[in-house]
Amino acid sequence: MLKLPYGISDFDALRREGYHYVDRTAYIRQLEELVDKYIFFLRPRRFGKSLFISLLQRYYGLEHADDFALLFGGLAIGENPTPRANQYFVLRFDFSRIDTQTAESTLEGFLANIKYGASAFLTTYEAYFSADDRAYILAGNAPNMVVNRLFERFKAGQIVGAIQHKMYILIDEYDHFANELAAFRLADFRDIVSRNGFVRKFYESIKSATGEGVVDRLFVTGVSPLTLDSLTSGFNISTNLSTDLLFNGMMGFTPDEVETILLGSGVEPAQLATVIGDVQQWYDGYRFHPKAAMHIYNPDMVLYFAKEYERYQTYPEELLDVNLASDYTKVRRLFRVGDQEAQNLAVLEELITANEIQARITRQFSFEKSFTRDDFISLFFYMGIITAKRAELSLWVFEPPNYVIKQLYYEYFNQVLLERANLGQDEIYLRERVVSLAQENKIGPVIELVESILRQLSNRDAVGFDEKYVKAIFASIFYTAQIYTIRSEHESQRKYIDLLLLRRPPLEPAYQFAFELKYLKQAEAEQLAAKKQEALAQMRGYLQHEDIKNLSDLRAWVIIFVGPEAKVVEEVP
Repeated sequence: MLKLPYGISDFDALRREGYHYVDRTAYIRQLEELVDKYIFFLRPRRFGKSLFISLLQRYYGLEHADDFALLFGGLAIGENPTPRANQYFVLRFDFSRIDTQTAESTLEGFLANIKYGASAFLTTYEAYFSADDRAYILAGNAPNMVVNRLFERFKAGQIVGAIQHKMYILIDEYDHFANELAAFRLADFRDIVSRNGFVRKFYESIKSATGEGVVDRLFVTGVSPLTLDSLTSGFNISTNLSTDLLFNGMMGFTPDEVETILLGSGVEPAQLATVIGDVQQWYDGYRFHPKAAMHIYNPDMVLYFAKEYERYQTYPEELLDVNLASDYTKVRRLFRVGDQEAQNLAVLEELITANEIQARITRQFSFEKSFTRDDFISLFFYMGIITAKRAELSLWVFEPPNYVIKQLYYEYFNQVLLERANLGQDEIYLRERVVSLAQENKIGPVIELVESILRQLSNRDAVGFDEKYVKAIFASIFYTAQIYTIRSEHESQRKYIDLLLLRRPPLEPAYQFAFELKYLKQAEAEQLAAKKQEALAQMRGYLQHEDIKNLSDLRAWVIIFVGPEAKVVEEVP
C-alpha cells in the first residue's frame, strides 16, 4: 500500500515521512531555462499549487542545502540539479487566510500575512539580521512599508558583503481574498488595486526590489487572473504561464500516475480497468491549452478517492471530498462578478444544454471596462469549471472537464430553476422523489416536479423552452439527488440516448433507467401521435444495443411534454 499524501502540501514532511510523491521536479529546470524570471501560474483549487510552492522553497532555500540528498534523492532534479539549487534567501507569502468581511479587515489581514511572511524570513535567516532590524521591519504599519524595510535592510547587508545571495519570492494564493471582493464588493476591490491601493503598492515595492538587485526571482500561484491586470499595472515585468502549452502538466496527475496510485491503494489488477474507467469519468479531463496532448487529473480528487478505497476497499459514497466540494460551491458567487448575473446565468444554461461553449480567452481582466461574456467564460475556465476542448481560429471551445464538476453546476442550475419557479428546496422533496423512482420505478413524483417547474416558468415567461431545456431540467433533478451516474446524450452504436441513469458503486438502487424525452409547444400538439411513435421506435432501437441490453434491472421510459404537461409517460418493455 502506498502512503498517500492526501491534504499534505509540505514537501519536507512528504519526503521525510515517506509519502508517495508524483515527481514534478523536472519542471524546475524548465522554469530556470526560461528568459522570464517573474512567473504567475494559475490552476483551479486543490491542484497542488501549495505543494509546488513548498517544493521550490526547499529546492532554492539556502537553509535546506544540507538536506538536499534527503529531499531530492531519487527525483529528477536530484539526479541533475541546477546551479541555482539552495542559492537563495526565500521569502514566502500566503494570502489564503484573510477576512474580507470589511475593507478594514481585508487590510488588516493582508498586513498580518505580510508580517507573518517577513517574520518567518527573519527567523530563518536570523544570522543575517539584528534584533533592531527585526523590530524596525515588523513595526511597519502598511504592507508596502514592511517589505520596503525588509528590502532596505537586505540591501544594506549586500552592500557590506554580509549577504552574498539574492532573494527568491514565493507567493501562494495571491488572489484568494481579491476574488471574493470582486464578486461581492467591487468598489472595495477597485480601491485596493488602484494606484494608491495597498495591494498595488505591495507589488510595486517588489518591482523596485528587482531593479535594485535584491529580488532575483518570483513565482506566484493563484486561481484566476481577475486581479492580474490591476496588479501588473504596477508590476509589468511578470509572465503568466498558466496557458503555456509546455507547462500544461506541471501540476496534476497523468493517466499512468493515476494507475500507479490506484494499484498502490489496493485496487486488484483484474479490477483496474473498471476502476480507472470510473475515475477517469469522474475526475479526469483538464487541459489548459487546446493543443495539449494529454488530459490531466485533479490530484486532490484522485487522492481522495484512493484514500477512501485504500481504507474501505470500495468506492466512497460521496464522489467529492467535503472540503473540495465546499471550495467549488463558492464558485456560485462568481455569477455576481461584473454585476451581470443574468448574463452569466445564460452562459451556464448554454453550457448545460449544449455541453460546450466557445469564447475568446481572456488572459488579463480589467474592471475599467465592461465585464463581457468572454470574460465570464474565461473565468470559468481558470476556476476549473470548464476546460479547453479545441481551438477554432481565434476562439477556444470549452467543455465540462469531468462528471463531478458537471454535477456541481447542474446542482446550481437546479437551485436557479427552483428560485425562478418560486419552489423551495424544503417543499419539493427532490431526493425523495428520485428515491421513489430508483427503488420502486415510480416515475410520477418526478414528472409532477418537472411539470410544476415548467408551469411556473411558462407563467412567468422566464425562458424560451425547447427540448434541450427540458432535458436539462430532468438532468438537474437527477444530478442533485446524487444517487446515479448520469450520462446525457449517451452514445450507443452512433445513436444517442437522452438520459441514462447508471448505478454508482457503492450505492445500489433497485433500478437503472433510460429516458427518451421529447417536447412540443402548445401550437404543435397535433404532432403528438407521430412524436410518440418516433420516441417509442427510438427507445426500442436503443434497447437492442449490446451495451444497453447488458444493463441489469434497466427500466426504459418515453416522456413527451406538450407545453408544461407530460402528455405521454410510457414505459417501454
